[in-house]
Amino acid sequence: MSTRWKPNVTVAAIVERDGRFLLVEEQTRDGLLLNNPAGHLDPGESPLQGVAREVLEETGCEFTPDAFLGFYMSR
Repeated sequence: MSTRWKPNVTVAAIVERDGRFLLVEEQTRDGLLLNNPAGHLDPGESPLQGVAREVLEETGCEFTPDAFLGFYMSR
């Protein structure tokens, strides 16, 4: 029996202004982690729409992406 592959899409933003980068704080069991605003794509969203939404949800900042950095696959 074959298993159908269903990819999960994660989007992440690199937000820079005046040489400073926007990061979000995340509490983990190992302590504080600083990370890029990121999350999973919602149904029907484009990657650019999804990353703008994630930045707004996690930081309260409006964000319009001006470039696409890359696409990576992992299993």
